[in-house]
Amino acid sequence: MANNISKRLQIIGDLVLPNSSVYDVGADHGQLEQYIASKVNKVVAVENKKGPFEILQKSTKNILNCETLLCNGLEKLCIDNDVIVVAGMGGSLIVDILSQSKDKLQNIKQIIVDAHRDIPLVRTEVSKLGFYINKEVIVKEKDRYYFVISFLKGHKNYSDVEIEFGLGIINDPLFNEYREYEINRLMGIYSKSKDDDIIHRIERIKSL
Repeated sequence: MANNISKRLQIIGDLVLPNSSVYDVGADHGQLEQYIASKVNKVVAVENKKGPFEILQKSTKNILNCETLLCNGLEKLCIDNDVIVVAGMGGSLIVDILSQSKDKLQNIKQIIVDAHRDIPLVRTEVSKLGFYINKEVIVKEKDRYYFVISFLKGHKNYSDVEIEFGLGIINDPLFNEYREYEINRLMGIYSKSKDDDIIHRIERIKSL
């Protein structure tokens, strides 16, 4: 198990399907690889810049079932990979990475995302690729809230509220705390912009 693994990466690792072959885009220092090595058959850790890739190689060199790749996105996704993790980046970039290689997703059983922006966009666009949300978890780190989302192969329809705020997220232990945080954050934005769309979002959150 990785030392000092973040709560967010731990949640991602716990959601990964057991006995799977994982393709982790933007693997950073390989903490996730260390955490999940014992529960998966194989993990492919990907970085697209030489410096971070060399760090990744060093940090995962003792993980026997881990392969490191220097490449962009899903360009080296193999037919035996059945789980994709794309974490720690903006939602638009996550959507681009997945959509640009949608022809490679036939054998994928699960996609786990941790988008730091544009989360409703991710819910919408990943669903269009033939996957449905099976679980969402709110994670709090350093006074910020993150949504880790697991998609499985298949299709479901969602309401506008589910796309905007998450599937079953009101049952998450952190939801009430997140709701108060988001209301206060939006009120701060509204005090400067006087944008009526902000007020509408605040009212929607309050109604949950």
